[in-house]
Amino acid sequence: LNAYLLLCLIALPAAARADGDHSAPKGIPRFGENSAVTAFDAEEGFKMSEASLKTLGVRFTRLEGPAPWIVPKDALVRIKHTLGIYRRVEGWISFVLLQSATPKANTLLIRSEDLMPGDEIASEGASFLRMTEADLNSDTVDSCSH
Repeated sequence: LNAYLLLCLIALPAAARADGDHSAPKGIPRFGENSAVTAFDAEEGFKMSEASLKTLGVRFTRLEGPAPWIVPKDALVRIKHTLGIYRRVEGWISFVLLQSATPKANTLLIRSEDLMPGDEIASEGASFLRMTEADLNSDTVDSCSH
């Protein structure tokens, strides 16, 4: 329930407009110091408060050693015909495309040109990060049904 409420608070400013304009109403920031999302940059990604990550159940795992890396299946995010994961570097969370994701028991063997040993990847809660990113990019992502 807490995760649902937090997502509503993240999405509410953009979704609550009856006139079809899904940009944040004037005076209500979509991100900032006291918000679930503390920063957003179209190229860097977004930052979330530690409290928000904890409430949503997002956990990160550090990649060790050379590729390929073994990650939980819950880390994988599918967007249309694309496979990727969410990576956190210096607090910035961004979507990283995978070259390959081979199933292995309850895990995946992944490769990506954009990942390096020491990177943190979202091993749990990646679907919440996807929803957050889609909301932040709502000017370019049509998430409406009308």
